[in-house]
Amino acid sequence: MQVELSNILEKIVDHLRGETQISLLFLKPVTRKDAPDYLDIIRRPMDLGTIRDKVRKMEYRNRHQFRHDVAQIQLNAHIYNDERHPHIPPLADSLMELGDYLLDESAELLAEAEDAIEH
Repeated sequence: MQVELSNILEKIVDHLRGETQISLLFLKPVTRKDAPDYLDIIRRPMDLGTIRDKVRKMEYRNRHQFRHDVAQIQLNAHIYNDERHPHIPPLADSLMELGDYLLDESAELLAEAEDAIEH
């Protein structure tokens, strides 16, 4: 059932990636070229491409691990950008809201897949 969970999560991450008006800055890891001091400040970088890779490698055992990584994008956006680029954190907040909505929308299917993994 790990495959089933990964299929559901991949649809969600693809939907998030497709909402480019909010996801564009979060599609790939931040590079030193983009922000030279980013990795000095952010201890746990996360982006939608990395999440998609983790989904495809079936690294998530449940939706909470997936959500935690999306929330990490949001947290990182606030830590790094609240003072520097105040227009970026609201995009991360919208990404998190959409992610939560999509997870809720798939809650029943996710519960079945997670239950099957546990047993």
